[in-house]
Amino acid sequence: MRNPKALLLPFYCDGYDMEAANAQIAQLSDLLTGWGVDVETAAPIGDVAAARAASKQYNPYCYDFAVLFAATWSEPRLAAIAARQFFGMPLAVWCVSEFTYHGRRTEMSSAPAAAALKGSLQEMGVKCEFFADLDDSHGKREKLIALANAARAISCLREAKMGFFGHNFNGITAADFDLSLMRRKLGTEVFSFDVSELIVKMQGFDAESAEYKAMEQKVKSKISGSTGAFLDKIVRMCLGLNAYVQDFELDALDVRCHTELSQTYGLAACLPLSVLGDELPCSCEADLPVMLTQLILTLLSGGQISAYVDLRTFQEDGISAGACGYAPCSVTGNKAEVGGAEAPENGAPAGYLTNKSGLNEGRLTMARMLKYPGGQLKLHLTGATAKQEEVRLQEQFCPYYPMAKLIPDVPMERFMEYVGANHYALVYEEVMAAAKIFCKYLDIELVN
Repeated sequence: MRNPKALLLPFYCDGYDMEAANAQIAQLSDLLTGWGVDVETAAPIGDVAAARAASKQYNPYCYDFAVLFAATWSEPRLAAIAARQFFGMPLAVWCVSEFTYHGRRTEMSSAPAAAALKGSLQEMGVKCEFFADLDDSHGKREKLIALANAARAISCLREAKMGFFGHNFNGITAADFDLSLMRRKLGTEVFSFDVSELIVKMQGFDAESAEYKAMEQKVKSKISGSTGAFLDKIVRMCLGLNAYVQDFELDALDVRCHTELSQTYGLAACLPLSVLGDELPCSCEADLPVMLTQLILTLLSGGQISAYVDLRTFQEDGISAGACGYAPCSVTGNKAEVGGAEAPENGAPAGYLTNKSGLNEGRLTMARMLKYPGGQLKLHLTGATAKQEEVRLQEQFCPYYPMAKLIPDVPMERFMEYVGANHYALVYEEVMAAAKIFCKYLDIELVN
């Protein structure tokens, strides 16, 4: 995943030592670069003419966020002019409290200027984050990285495309979502395909081609256990889905499995999606909100693999959770252990091969984008700990699922108060700080 991109807009006032100011501008640029941000620095802005020129020079869609640096005292109106095209995007207001100048404790009214600017932006209804000094004190680095990750997520979602095969899933009303609302709030597009299109695409691959053989080796390296006669179909489904990803530049992929693939065609999408899920966010059951949440978690975490789980049971201390046979291989010990119709406990039809590996233990974030009347979006999100259970839970007449015991950071009573669906996205990363900023700038209520 690319680095976050920032525009650094420095402001100054004549009468201060510009050599010292320029040195601090360079230090801030180096600091941001060292924290993983790609920075472009504008020429220092000291009057209205320069501010107007900057407002015309920089396209906000080329950056994820802007940093307004009061290098010395400067009138708030200069930033209001120069950065007006960034209003509504994530903003950082930065200052230097004091420094040593010719052996003396010195300041250049940077902090007063930044405070005045922050207050002016607040009066204008413009959201921003406040930073002081050029070091890593007070968790500054973590806060900046959270801001950068949230800003990059907002930018990437404007260009994101999610591909769905068989979107209108019978019976799961949670899959219904206002696509116009999503485009307005996030900019994300949905591409819908029929499952029959996928099957036709799958049949067109030559089993002797280098492309087929490469995918066959990848599948074999990620699946533990015998797939028998189903290996060819698994490879072809991976190739077919990957072709759609390339042709339509998809950033996420969701397939409705039942019943066209699992029963009519004779191969569930569990194993192919488990293989591809290590490369981009993948999901199944055509649940659009959980797929959107997976994509958001991947972006907020800086590119970590996301998955989804069914909330299978509710207990006093946590939830037994797991998808019905899909999980990215990397979150199941890097292998998908095959379970299917050959297992005596499984009454499913032939071809219903699944990933039955347990989910990895460790810290993670679980979340779900929820919709409320009037077009209000809420992101239900909490940190959690995943643990293996001594006795694995099993759905009646089914093979074991990739599952774990999820213990939310909040009391179960509070978590259950906001539960909005059976499917929740997860990522093995702490993203609460970035999620708060993400929701702040998109006017999405964060529920925790």
